[in-house]
Amino acid sequence: MKNVFIDTNIWLSLYHFTNDDLSQFEKLKDMLNTSINLIVPQQVSNEILRNRESKIKDALKSFDMTKPKYPVFCKAYEEFEQLNKDITTVVNRFKEFRKNIESQIISNELPADKTLSSFFSVIEIIPSDIYIEKAYNRYRIGNPPGKDNKYGDAINWECLLDKVTPNEDLYFISADKDYHSLVDDQKMNPFLVEEWSTKKNSKIYFYSSLVDFLKEHVRDIQLEDEIKKQKLILDLCNSQNFVTTHGVIASLKKYSGWTEQEVEQLSTALINNNQINWIITDSDVWDFYFTLLSNFNYEKLPDCATKRALELLAETRYEEEKRDYLDDIADVLESR
Repeated sequence: MKNVFIDTNIWLSLYHFTNDDLSQFEKLKDMLNTSINLIVPQQVSNEILRNRESKIKDALKSFDMTKPKYPVFCKAYEEFEQLNKDITTVVNRFKEFRKNIESQIISNELPADKTLSSFFSVIEIIPSDIYIEKAYNRYRIGNPPGKDNKYGDAINWECLLDKVTPNEDLYFISADKDYHSLVDDQKMNPFLVEEWSTKKNSKIYFYSSLVDFLKEHVRDIQLEDEIKKQKLILDLCNSQNFVTTHGVIASLKKYSGWTEQEVEQLSTALINNNQINWIITDSDVWDFYFTLLSNFNYEKLPDCATKRALELLAETRYEEEKRDYLDDIADVLESR
């Protein structure tokens, strides 16, 4: 039986899954206590509850519809009245639909809520208060994981060190940078790998996404939409012309709820691929990256591609504003 730990960020990503992918993921529940031993510290459960609303808010960013404001002369057209009625009907239906969604958000009845509940109702949640002191001490002396005076990740890590049986491997799924190697973000922090090997006399297998883990160990579960999203990210990274970049960006804009790992991949693509950064001022490319990075605090980011992408956006905006200013001055001088 495989010992599996799914980090908070992965659980929260369920709020961005399609119903089909949620149904596929729920197949994992049938494997619990037979081929899968799913380890869930109370800290993870608490973090899901704390961050649920912010994750949903992120998904709702563009979930809106309003009636257009018509120029007065539009009303003279024969088709205006019927068109206006049709649009009003659609907008009203949308408002009712959104009201229903908001009601389900409040009552914890979203599809992802039901999936989470179905898992956690059959799993023994491990109390994690007893690990707070150990977590604080490891954070205080500088041992990973942990950042910004927060040591929730350290609590989870100490819990895993305690609860996983010695000589048994652990399959660790997380998109959190705190666990990643600084050299290769597809690998785990080498300090943690060594600590696990020394203390548990076993191996730890690291996966930055559910798709990667399921592809390798549970082939019966196919998260098709997530697989498609990962392919699009790879396509953007490897884009060899502007046409491809625009096409992939158009497809990526249909998604939301990016993990830190995915944002880092997309930021790396922007920094390294001139078929993207050369057209960053194109409205579709700019809008995609601006939206993608808008929730990140530049000052709190370590040296990473996400931070450099923010710098590129800031520099680009400055250059655009500077160019517009110089053009305005030139126009004034020319008119004299």
